[in-house]
Amino acid sequence: MAETAGNSEAKKTNSDIELDPALLAELSEVTNDPNQVIDTAIRQWLQRRAIKEAERSRPMMVNPVVPPRGEWND
Repeated sequence: MAETAGNSEAKKTNSDIELDPALLAELSEVTNDPNQVIDTAIRQWLQRRAIKEAERSRPMMVNPVVPPRGEWND
């Protein structure tokens, strides 16, 4: 079982997914636990997606009005 940010135990479920055997072979060369790597990668992808969606939902900043020539405060 894995610990989450709140130090509570979370249930993990097994799911059958199909991966390209070449991808799995490359992943196995890098780590002894491909399941953990795939889990982390999916979590990071979902976080980035949520951040992008939040940025899209924010109202756009309006550019400040530029005063006419000769009225600059300098």
